[in-house]
Order: sequence, then C-alpha cells, then structure tokens
Amino acid sequence: MRFIIAIILLVLTGCGQKTIHSSKDEIGVIVAFLQTKYGSYISAGTPLVIKDTLSCALLGQSHEASTLSLLSGASDDIPEDLIKDFCDKNAKPQAVWPELALHIKVELVSGAELNAIFSATRPQKPDGWDKFYAKYPKSPGVITISRVGFSRKGDRAMFYMGSQSHWLAGSGRIHIFRKQHGKWVEEPYSFGPSWVS
Repeated sequence: MRFIIAIILLVLTGCGQKTIHSSKDEIGVIVAFLQTKYGSYISAGTPLVIKDTLSCALLGQSHEASTLSLLSGASDDIPEDLIKDFCDKNAKPQAVWPELALHIKVELVSGAELNAIFSATRPQKPDGWDKFYAKYPKSPGVITISRVGFSRKGDRAMFYMGSQSHWLAGSGRIHIFRKQHGKWVEEPYSFGPSWVS
C-alpha cells in the first residue's frame, strides 16, 4: 500500500511541473548556434558584435500578437509549452548574460552606440556601415539574440536571432533546436515570422 501511495505522490508532484532552466542552459543553446553559424569568425579570433539587450522584435508585432500568432502554429514538433516559455521569457527586453563572453569572444553594443554609428546615412561618406566596420573590422555585422524558451521536457529549445551586415543584407527568424545525445542540434524547419533585407 505504501508503495502505491508513494507512486501516486510521485506522479502528482511531477506532473505539470515546469523544468527550471538557468541562464547557463540558455547560453549553451546560443553558443551552440553561434559556433555553427559563425565558426570561422570565432576560430579567427574575431569578436561577434551582439546587441547588449536580449530582444525578440518579430516584425514589429506586440508581445500579445506575436504570442497568439506563434501559439496558433503549435504542433507535436513545436509544443505549446515551448512556445509559452519562449514568449514569457521575451515579454520584455533584458540585458545579455555577461557570462556569454566566457564562451565566445563578443563585443556587446548598446542601442545608443549603434544609433551614434548609424546617424550618418547613405549617401554621406563615411556612412554608418563604413563607421561600423572601421570600429569592428572583419565583423560579420550586428547580431540580435533573444532569450531561449525550453519545452517542459527540456528536450527542445527555441530562440530568435537576427543579423544585419549592411543596409540591404540582413535577416531574422526563430530557430528550433532539439537535444540529441546531450547536444543541441538545429531542426531544419522554419517557424513563425521572419524577415530578410
């Protein structure tokens, strides 16, 4: 009888609980992605220029609108709990984790610094991108990342990443990852809104 009660208590306390993920878990997913996408820059010692604020500005939608839009696309591959965790974590902009710099060489830039760099518009010389590359030579451009949402099981993750390397050279979208054999591997499908310039 005690055994049955113990099993029932275990099931009841374990069901519905959300797995808590630390900033270390989020950084692990982001680092796995950045190493894959920007491996040649990282191995050459070139710092990645990343906005100092974690953000998920999906095509200018409000937080509520983007949450509803993303939830409408929930599926077995992209469960609702994964989407909710992602949306909840990205409800407000937050500072990028300082610990990210322990894993990858980065230069964190503020919105004010970027505004100062890009205040000179095309056709002025030097224009904003000339100024940017003078300050950050060999950089792949400006990267924006969001916080990472996780599924309740902890086997899936999603985050937003955008990058801009010139006036008409940029993109942004949500990336979906699955944990396989202890490593985060990106899934080959797209999800949610995206942009390209």
